[in-house]
Amino acid sequence: MHGEGDLVTDPAVSKALYDKAKSSDKTLRLYKDAYHAILEGEPDEAIFQVLDDIISWLDQHSTKKVPSS
Repeated sequence: MHGEGDLVTDPAVSKALYDKAKSSDKTLRLYKDAYHAILEGEPDEAIFQVLDDIISWLDQHSTKKVPSS
């Protein structure tokens, strides 16, 4: 997760990390017009989008399939 407008850390750094990560279970989210602190100082709509993305990722990666008995 990275803001495309980040002036502190170039978004290309996150892209490079994503490209080098060997895991196939990875996602890169770049947020248009967002800056460095994507959960603070952004419009509410943008913050809610980031939070929704985090919750969705956690839900997808924490759901256990229980075999039926």
